[in-house]
Amino acid sequence: MKENYFLELLRCSVTNEEFAFVLSTEEWSKIYDLAKQQTLTGILLEGIKKCPKEKCPPKTILLQWFTKVEKIKKRNQELNQLASKITIKFRNDGFNTVILKGQGNALFYPNPLLRTPGDIDIWLDKSRNEITQYVRKYCPNEEIVYHHAEFPVMKACNIEVHFTPSWMNNYFKNKKLQKLFQEFKEKQFTHEVSLPDSKEKICIPTIEFNRIYILLHIYRHLFDEGIGLRQILDYYYILKQECSEEEKKNSYKWIQKLGMQRFCSAVMYIMQEVFGLENKYLICPPSVKEGKFLLDEIMRAGNFGKYDERIVRKQNESHLHKYIRKIKRNLRFIKSYPDEVLWNPMFRLWQYCWRKKNGYM
Repeated sequence: MKENYFLELLRCSVTNEEFAFVLSTEEWSKIYDLAKQQTLTGILLEGIKKCPKEKCPPKTILLQWFTKVEKIKKRNQELNQLASKITIKFRNDGFNTVILKGQGNALFYPNPLLRTPGDIDIWLDKSRNEITQYVRKYCPNEEIVYHHAEFPVMKACNIEVHFTPSWMNNYFKNKKLQKLFQEFKEKQFTHEVSLPDSKEKICIPTIEFNRIYILLHIYRHLFDEGIGLRQILDYYYILKQECSEEEKKNSYKWIQKLGMQRFCSAVMYIMQEVFGLENKYLICPPSVKEGKFLLDEIMRAGNFGKYDERIVRKQNESHLHKYIRKIKRNLRFIKSYPDEVLWNPMFRLWQYCWRKKNGYM
């Protein structure tokens, strides 16, 4: 029942609906815990503000909530400044950049400062070798994987430098995906915006790009550790941006080419069931069966799967144990997404050998 109350409050937070329940202190405490697990504390406070006094949480919980949200706002202000600072640094060093996800996604929220922020992901417009050489100059021992390199040059936040925005396990689908990125690339590196509290302009992806990319990002996290409702909410606000029917059809054509139509139908179910998204914004018809399965996974796992009791992580986990753990976890998705699940072991093995060969480990 606590999840029902939580989801109802979330829906009220993003719509004009009013929360209909009077809850106990224990029930509010559980909702607050879920809000933290799903990194939606700031967003849910908007729903609470619409409640009459008798439906609000007790003062002790409300005080915790306001304190947490003030920290979220402050952190967003810091990251907005850092995103601009990092962009300038790369620009001065000869790199065109796009800030992926994160602070760019927050701009589509009614109040960008309420979105719980994460790392800074930055896509650079250079070859893999040029980017690797640049990263190695500052961070000679950091991890490099297929799509990005860790770049911990600031204590204030983690930075991931991207060679490409994302990937797919299926070799043939991944070739199509990289082709898509090349087709969309020019527009992304010229799409400038201003972040709150920052005078410098930065580039972020266009809505056209994000309709495909953010869905793919959610898809990738499903097969890695898990996804939270914050990632789904990011996509909700992207879908709410105005576009023509032709633009939606083009987005869905790419989603079909990448084999994500079943996943897309599951996400559309959550968009309607949880967030109350109107039909006119949906990319494809929702699937009740796939949507319920995906929502159950999200509620079990929490943000990045940190609260999934089915995942047993060992201290000092070996590469082999991590490989086996992730393959076993993905088997539960084989009925819904057999293509990515079956290609997963091959991609992971190839990437391990590729990293070892190139000295990226």
